[in-house]
This record gives sequence, C-alpha cells and structure tokens, in this order.
Amino acid sequence: MIAFAACVASPEKLSRFAAPGLHRAMEPGSVFAELETDRSIHEAYNEALEHFAGYDDLEALVLMHEDCELLDDDFCARVRTALADPSVAIAGPVGARGVTGLAWWEGEIAGRAAETRGIVEGDELDRHVDALDGLLLVLSPWAVRELRCDTETFTGFHAYDMDLCFQARKAGHRVVTAPLNVFHHTKGGYGDAAAWQAADAAFRRKWTATRV
Repeated sequence: MIAFAACVASPEKLSRFAAPGLHRAMEPGSVFAELETDRSIHEAYNEALEHFAGYDDLEALVLMHEDCELLDDDFCARVRTALADPSVAIAGPVGARGVTGLAWWEGEIAGRAAETRGIVEGDELDRHVDALDGLLLVLSPWAVRELRCDTETFTGFHAYDMDLCFQARKAGHRVVTAPLNVFHHTKGGYGDAAAWQAADAAFRRKWTATRV
C-alpha cells in the first residue's frame, strides 16, 4: 500500500491543486492523511511517520505540498520502481548534489519539476543527490520506520526536507531523483524570510561538522 500525506494550511489549495492529482494517482487501498499545520511541519510530518510506521503492508509514504499536483496516472508504479533498490531511502522529482544549506538549487541540480516560475531541471542520468526539494518526498518503509524530523533543532516550515535526506545518507542509504512528474503551483519566495534564514543557519550548524 502506498500512502500519501500533506500538510494543509489552505483547504482551497488542496482542493484545486493536490486533490485532482491524488485522484489520478491513488490506487484502491491507498490512504491519504491531511495534516494540520497549526504547529510546525516537522511535528506534523512526525505524526504521519509514526502513524504509517505501524502499517505492515506499507510500500511507501508520499509527503507532499498542498499545491503539488501529481501528473502521472501510473504514479504508484513509478514509486515502486524508484524504491525497488532497498538501499534507496528517499526519492523525489528534483534535488541536487553539493548541497551545503537550504538553498539546494545552488548545487548541481538533478531531476525535473515543473512549477509556476518555469521548469527546474538538471542531470537525468546520475540521479544520486545529497537532498531533494520537499515539494514531494517519497519515503521507503525503512525511512518511515527509522527517520524523524528533528524537532529539537528546527521549528516552523523549513529544513525538514534537507535534514531528512542528510539523515538517510548518514545512515548509509541513498537519496535519488525519479521520473515523478509534478506541477508545483507555488507562489514563490521563502514565505517568512527571517524564519528561512534561521532554519538555514541551524541546518549548517548541525551538518557542517558531520559531512555525509
């Protein structure tokens, strides 16, 4: 069973953007969890991880933004292909190598994602990356059982994606891009710029001394 979860600040965005793609992609038996965001995304995602870790038949957990539209009718088949190698912990449409902070796009981009600002794309041959854009993260059963968002270091809505990917790689697992076609209906920007900068500083402090 492939499960899906999204943090929802705007039910209208969920209805307009994520819901049509979920209807297209989900299989009979798939489960969707709508997570509240009155706290931090780190806490909300941890609730999803704890919940779905108890599913014996879990094949993958897809964490996605409410404004991320899944475009593939065969999305679940693509997820299974992406996670076929048990060394893969997390897959997603787009990410980068040489990541040292939250601005992952400053690294060597791999994969592809369409968004309102254009196409973000890079290497399609070498799909191994340091980290993935958190618009869509596909977690293996191992990742769901073993990884958790770091609520002691981070608050708010930034850094969960980079940190989970770095945790997975530190544990000896791989992070990869996969041909998962999405359209990110983003309005752009960082949101709260000060919060983003604080999260970036915390991420750098955490991982500078522990290179993976």
